[in-house]
Amino acid sequence: MTKPIDFAPLAAVAEPLRAVLDRVAARFGADVRISRDEQLDCDPFRPAGVPSESVRWEYNLRVPTPPDAVEILLSEVVPQLSADGWRATDRSGATEVAYQFQRDGANLGVHISRDGAGDVVVGGSSPCVPTEVP
Repeated sequence: MTKPIDFAPLAAVAEPLRAVLDRVAARFGADVRISRDEQLDCDPFRPAGVPSESVRWEYNLRVPTPPDAVEILLSEVVPQLSADGWRATDRSGATEVAYQFQRDGANLGVHISRDGAGDVVVGGSSPCVPTEVP
């Protein structure tokens, strides 16, 4: 799903994150597909018709899994993002290698199936941004 960001303060925090996510996805190959690019309400339980108090941006990309995907993640992506100030957390399990990264309220994740099937999924979300600008 793709919807443009229609709120300038959110776009200001989303664009730098988009650049990071695009660079990470490109490490796994050139056939990058956007699976989500949209502005979302930070309160999913807000009653209909009540204005949002804050919004965030979510962006997910898919790349066909290359044979060396796990090596790329562990030897290139994790060290580079860590050097850039992202805090890495290994969330790997029996069926996937997964890392979550956090910095300045933004989240970024990389998921790779252990059997090499499917796509590498690279995604992230911005911190929530108040909709009322002071």
